[in-house]
Amino acid sequence: MSQRKRFTEIDALRGLAALGVVLFHYTIRYEERFGEVNGGYSDLFAFGEYGVQLFFIISGFVIYMSILKVRSVSDFAIKRAFRLYPAYIFAVVLTFTIVSLASIDQLKIDIMPALINLTMFQDFLGAPRVDGVYWTLRVEMTFYILMAVLLFFKVEKRIMPIVLSWLGFSVIIQLVHAGFDTELTTMIREFSIASFSQMFIIGMMFYAIWQHGDQLKYYAVIALCILYDLAFMSIENTLFTTAFVAIFYLVINNKLQFLSSKILVFFGTISYPLYLIHQNIGYVIINHLHDLGYTHPIYTIILVGGTVIAAYLIYSYVEQPVQNALYKIYKRNRKPDSKKAVSN
Repeated sequence: MSQRKRFTEIDALRGLAALGVVLFHYTIRYEERFGEVNGGYSDLFAFGEYGVQLFFIISGFVIYMSILKVRSVSDFAIKRAFRLYPAYIFAVVLTFTIVSLASIDQLKIDIMPALINLTMFQDFLGAPRVDGVYWTLRVEMTFYILMAVLLFFKVEKRIMPIVLSWLGFSVIIQLVHAGFDTELTTMIREFSIASFSQMFIIGMMFYAIWQHGDQLKYYAVIALCILYDLAFMSIENTLFTTAFVAIFYLVINNKLQFLSSKILVFFGTISYPLYLIHQNIGYVIINHLHDLGYTHPIYTIILVGGTVIAAYLIYSYVEQPVQNALYKIYKRNRKPDSKKAVSN
């Protein structure tokens, strides 16, 4: 499969994952948080939360690919910032504004923590989140930092000792937490992303397979990651991890070409702003609709459609224009011997 084709299919997977998370939040998660039935779709969309796992596997693939194509830590950091911050800053401002004007006090935070959220380091700085879904950004940022460390020490190509050491370190953290289960061990487990390291490693292994071909050592590490998931997460979690591994295997072997359809690629294209804006703003709208007596399941479908349209507008008029402007400035000012990196 060509590189363009593969990335198109992976983009589609990202879009499907985002839709799964949106549907989960608008149904079962809303009902859990507010004690109100919303549409009666809970059983159907209960597993949408596992879309986050697929996000992390995709990040393992794409970000590892990225660090092999950039020439320095600063190059990597700048390109990640260009990719993440335009839509994110807009989403923070939009979400904070709408939630502040709404009547759901449990979603509101003060202005100073909201300003800290603009850095994307709110979890590291102990500030509450403008939107609960931003917890995954802390996991992603930690992964980026780990990848930047590999770049700094110029060991990014030594993938086997890297992933085995990381997985082993995660095992130690999980065992220590299981043995003591204190606030400190919980914090270490969370901020070391030990509960998600297996996902990123799976993605990295699939990139290695795509780059170097089928080799037993890569599949052995994937198997270890599945065992790790079974040992420290849950059977249900492991089943989804295994399913995502199977899907990724089919993708890199050109067996899921239907994922390249325009509609699925569209959802992949808008997946980032869709993820950023959907939860708290969606809760505010659902709550208001319920107050007005609009509780029919069709309104949930309409809300999903409206959120998709909003995400597309953010992508078209905020994310892409700002990214393109920043990339032009960066390319104009960087050194001519810089390696060309693929935008992810």
